[in-house]
Formats: sequence, structure tokens, C-alpha cells
Amino acid sequence: MDGGHRWNHLNFAVPPERLELVTACLEALFPWEKFVDKPTLVGYRLGADLHAGALYLRPTPAAAALVAEIARLRTADRGFVGALAALDALDADWTPHVGFMVPTIAEWEARVGGARRVARERLELEVRVVDVLRPGDGRAQTADLHQAFIRLGLLGPLGTTVEMQARG
Repeated sequence: MDGGHRWNHLNFAVPPERLELVTACLEALFPWEKFVDKPTLVGYRLGADLHAGALYLRPTPAAAALVAEIARLRTADRGFVGALAALDALDADWTPHVGFMVPTIAEWEARVGGARRVARERLELEVRVVDVLRPGDGRAQTADLHQAFIRLGLLGPLGTTVEMQARG
């Protein structure tokens, strides 16, 4: 490591009954290598250097309890429903999300197309392409940054979103 601080992993607690679907979702969308596959931990590397990025899933009953409680509140508390709707209505770049970068525009375009296909054909995976920004569309952050925001509903009821980027 060059001495600087950098993020090296993300960890998500998921309901145990969703673990298989979450892994199917990640594997349908992203090129990451599954390098840990245990009943209590699933891990994916984003590249060859483990210290440059990994994603972990931990199945836990506490996550299942949270999902159930949020589902209950969605039917019982209009203020809660409104707050969730307001968060969901924000531009994707203004909501909590994690991001990663792919090496080429061609791969980015192919993966955006794949995410749209998964969202359309694999409803059980709860994928939604929230927004896509390309240079020249009037909304891109910079003249060379491509951004796709992909919501992964299986990771939780609060709109966990992955931002996939490419430059060029």
C-alpha cells in the first residue's frame, strides 16, 4: 500500500433466506470473483488485489427482522412511507450508494445492457436501473464520466444502489 488511506471492502448483512438470491443477483450483474463461500460469509473480489476492493455478505436473522419491520411500517405508517418515497425520488447520485469503476466504456455499456435485461427478465432479483448518465447528455458530472445507478432491492429495503462508472 502506498501509505494513503483507501476503502477496501463493503459488508452487507442480509436475511439468510435471501442469500442465494443476492449471490445470483451479483453474479448476473457484475464480473466479480467469488472467493469466499461459507454458510456465514460470502465474499467477492472486484479485481486481483483484494485490498483494492471486496464485497462481503453476512446472513443474519437481525437483517431479516429489519426487513420484516420495515415491511410492517410500510403498511402502517404513512409518514414512513412518505419519507421512503422522498428518498427514492431523489436523483440517484444524491442517495446513499457505493461505486466502482470498470476499465472500458465498452464493458460499461455491455453491463448497463445486462442490468436492464436482468431487471426485465429476472424480477425475483429485484434489480432496477435507476439512472444512466453519459457525457454529452447534459447531466453527466464531467466530460468523460459514464455513470449507471443500479438499485439492488435484495440488499435491503432502503434502496441500496451501486454506481458503476467508466471514463473515456
